[in-house]
Amino acid sequence: MSKIPVSLIKEIKSIRRWLHEHPELSYKEFETTKFVKNTLDRWKIQFHPFKNLETGGYADIGNSQDKMVGFRSDIDALPITENPAHEICSQNQGVMHACGHDFHTAIGLGLLKYFKDNQQDFEGRMRVIFQPAEEATPDGAGFVSKEPLFDNMRGLIGVHVDSQLEVGQFSIIKGAACASSARLEITFIGKGGHTSRPHNTVDLIRVTSQYIVQLPEYLKACFDSRDNFVLVFGKIEGGHSHNIIPSEIKLTGTLRNFNNHILDQLLKRITIFSDNFAKLYGLDIVASFPNITPAVINDDRLYNHFIDLSNRTQSYKNIQILKKPSMGADDFSLYLDQVPGLYFQIGAGGTGSSHSSNFLLDDSLIEPTLSLLVDYIQYLNQLT
Repeated sequence: MSKIPVSLIKEIKSIRRWLHEHPELSYKEFETTKFVKNTLDRWKIQFHPFKNLETGGYADIGNSQDKMVGFRSDIDALPITENPAHEICSQNQGVMHACGHDFHTAIGLGLLKYFKDNQQDFEGRMRVIFQPAEEATPDGAGFVSKEPLFDNMRGLIGVHVDSQLEVGQFSIIKGAACASSARLEITFIGKGGHTSRPHNTVDLIRVTSQYIVQLPEYLKACFDSRDNFVLVFGKIEGGHSHNIIPSEIKLTGTLRNFNNHILDQLLKRITIFSDNFAKLYGLDIVASFPNITPAVINDDRLYNHFIDLSNRTQSYKNIQILKKPSMGADDFSLYLDQVPGLYFQIGAGGTGSSHSSNFLLDDSLIEPTLSLLVDYIQYLNQLT
């Protein structure tokens, strides 16, 4: 595996720590973007802002016009107050890098600096995309995917830190790597009234509870049992008093699965069920899907190249082949209509779970991660 200079590792660790101390929420990553640009300016690497977004951007290394590999670095943080006992702690109250995007951004910068310093040995071209708003809806990748960034790109790499893996370990899976995540908003509208006369109304709370129970059963009956999905409603709004039947109730939930074709069919079935249910109970139902993040499907060719590289470099001992994909979602999937992609997990050690105030990772992960990525990017660029 490639040897990463100690001086570069030290610099990238310092960058990661600055990023961790200065987290910003989705679509508000102005200081983060400025920091990335200033860092690249210092290294004499040109930073290109996006045309359709105020934050984020991209940078290239290499001169090849027909060989390019991309790397996605997501740059946003979460609305979480960090545990103040952490040695490196957020200075922005109520905002925290609780999902490791500070590492993803630092790694992207590290790749650019490494290939800048070793251009004489780099035959291809690499593009790092500093993407805002991975944690938000609408997905930041939805806007970035409309930028003219993917012509001649033979593959796009996405990574995510994993505190369940030891530093130096990596995990990958063939096919579906992450589930889809479709946001459901179901609005029930009916005649309200006094609870003493429910027969003169549409008893929306009772009817809504029936919908919640019956919809998953209906969907299960419509699809092959091997086409797994998860449907969960996390929010219900409606009603103001114990003795008033409301005239409107709103359900908000999430539908997840691993097959994007089946996802389309599931959403169509939800609309059909809602229309028929509304007729049966004499009310109106408006079913909408305001944000759909498809499943992340790893490209077979890129996956096979990754495995081949791990065998050639004997790093296969550090690679775990997963049997099941993650039920979490990542908007990395929104790039995959335009470019083949590979998404895998990097061992981060540390403590706490992601999206929690106690999330704390080991920054020694930077060296083995850069080493593996450098080798893989060089490998892909050398392919005919």
